[in-house]
Amino acid sequence: MLTDQHLLLRLTIMLVAFTGNLGSSFKQLLIQSALFLLFFLLEPASYLRLLHALRFILSFLTAYWLIATLLGTPFPTMLLFSLRLLFFIIVSVYTFSHLTLPRVLHDTSFLLKYRWGNALIQYLLATILFIQSFQQHWTASQTEFKHDLSARFWHSLKTCNRDTASISQKVEASIRDEQSYAEAKPASSLLGLTFLCLLILLGAV
Repeated sequence: MLTDQHLLLRLTIMLVAFTGNLGSSFKQLLIQSALFLLFFLLEPASYLRLLHALRFILSFLTAYWLIATLLGTPFPTMLLFSLRLLFFIIVSVYTFSHLTLPRVLHDTSFLLKYRWGNALIQYLLATILFIQSFQQHWTASQTEFKHDLSARFWHSLKTCNRDTASISQKVEASIRDEQSYAEAKPASSLLGLTFLCLLILLGAV
């Protein structure tokens, strides 16, 4: 269901969530985060993707708490910042982790007739494929770099860079193949609009 939602609707939800995040209280962030996690039930694979994303920021959060503690930062401030960051990750997973080439191409096809639009779509598609490639190499290197996340990260990034030529070719081929464009399903978009309304209402609580 999440995969079939329109890209522009996803981006609208992300914009509303991030805008509200700037002034949200601890209670509002908890409620809105719970709402996203509830909608993840529509595609349980979202939880696994969220877990992978959280592993990337675990080291940063650990360092933040250590430095903030040494500087005497109030505990509520530290907790609120951490929750804002976690909320950012949750929203990003909701918005981007389910994107596919056919989905993006259909939802942005109106931009392809413009030169700047074509370049923008190619960049977006290449970014999506690059991230997917990085995730594959990251998973494949788990055993080899089990105890050294930094080395594992740079190894995955370096290996992923070798896929640049093939990613470029795949993007160009996908844009030319209009038969592969996937239309958004009305039920999924209606569900997304419902989610957007709930997000706005809960942001006012």
